[in-house]
Amino acid sequence: MQYLEPRTDVPAKDDWSTGLILQDLRWGAKALGGIAVVAGAGAVTCWLLPPAPGNIGALVVLALVAVLCGLGPLMYRAETRAERRGLLEQPWRRVAVRVAEKHDDGTDRLLLDDGVVLRGWFEDFPDMALERQEVFVCGPDAGGRAVVRVAGFAKMENAKVDRGGDEHPVRERVERPLGRPLDDPATAKAYRGMRWGVRAWLWSAVPAAFGAAVVLLSLVPSAPAGLVVGALVLVVGLLGVHTSVEISGWYRDAVTAVDNSAQWTPVTVTLFPWQPNQHVAGLAEMPGGLALVQFVLPDLNVIANIADTGVMWIAGTHDDVIAVGVPRVPVLTFAAVQPDRDVPEEDPIPWIQRFTQPDFSGLPR
Repeated sequence: MQYLEPRTDVPAKDDWSTGLILQDLRWGAKALGGIAVVAGAGAVTCWLLPPAPGNIGALVVLALVAVLCGLGPLMYRAETRAERRGLLEQPWRRVAVRVAEKHDDGTDRLLLDDGVVLRGWFEDFPDMALERQEVFVCGPDAGGRAVVRVAGFAKMENAKVDRGGDEHPVRERVERPLGRPLDDPATAKAYRGMRWGVRAWLWSAVPAAFGAAVVLLSLVPSAPAGLVVGALVLVVGLLGVHTSVEISGWYRDAVTAVDNSAQWTPVTVTLFPWQPNQHVAGLAEMPGGLALVQFVLPDLNVIANIADTGVMWIAGTHDDVIAVGVPRVPVLTFAAVQPDRDVPEEDPIPWIQRFTQPDFSGLPR
């Protein structure tokens, strides 16, 4: 079957899918970094105020937000090392590979056909590398650093040349027929995350509860800073209730779809040009005829695979909701199907979702 693959005839930085990965990382770092700075400044202000319960509550909430959001820019620095080191100035190389058993320290080894052994924490890459018997590599450079991609994944992983010279037991490739989605370990892993999505209402309920608690703590004795911070968090949480409850319902339908699915169903899809604040959408040749599909929470890996191959893999259907993934890649999302339409409605995404909408402007047209 076909998977997303980077181009090998242009510098890696000019490959559209690599650019999409970098664009997504930049967007996340910028959005989260801005929130972290504002929250951090607010936390410092609360720390300088009298130690009233309301001020302490506001300090705790703001510090927690600053720490969690501050992880975004740190991850961006780590995940874009290859770009800063100039590794993406060269084209991706398609290299035959063997996959070693996981090392005692938790790292993975990729044994390239040219004799180079790359070491790193490759997460879900080894299984697909073993299945395809190939990877895409930029580098290594003079310092022994490289960056790796595997078919089907819209992400890159940093690696270093392993100069240990040790023998590495090699994993044997086993034929795996494409059967029931939940029989695939990668899809089953993504499915567990989808089940957590049924509790999406917590995304608004938890902030609202924190905000209400800070407001109550700020009443006696009076703590204006705590009242402002608590009220702001409470209002944001309450404004997101409708959207988060609706998303919980989407996830519930998608989980039911996967539970009842006996096979993967590939369908041809043509994506519409992406527009800000609009759903990612396209026309799909569904078993019942041509239909409009709209991705409520688009996953970068899923959308990039569809854009590159023109094929959408359905992991199950329930009413007007389809669960969509990529076989042997640990990703699942969902889409709404409208069989009687061939153009999107004027239905912009809820305003609160716009703060978490990935930028898909790098998709090929």
